[in-house]
Amino acid sequence: MASNSLPPARRIRRRTEFQRVFDAGRRAHGRYLTIIAAPAEGQLSRLGIVASRKIGGAVARNRAKRLIRQVFRTEVVPASASDVVVIAKQAAVTAVAGDVAIDYRTTLRRLGLSNS
Repeated sequence: MASNSLPPARRIRRRTEFQRVFDAGRRAHGRYLTIIAAPAEGQLSRLGIVASRKIGGAVARNRAKRLIRQVFRTEVVPASASDVVVIAKQAAVTAVAGDVAIDYRTTLRRLGLSNS
């Protein structure tokens, strides 16, 4: 059975990596997400997720992060290798996965990172 996890090579994990994206990246806001994207140093697009306590308790933050990871794995991949940091908004907690996916696609398109 294939794993649905996001491998470590596809994740942004260190503070310095997040800071590089925040400093050098372009930002676009959606209904459920804010996406910040910067050119990747490697050849793969990587994902970093920010889910602050403003969203809610641990259960709510984890649900938002699961939704975002699922969308990143299954939806449109950025056209060029990019480091993408997604900041979850409080509305993402109660959103349906399909709505988050549509918001992700349209926000990527606004940044010019989508092929479609």
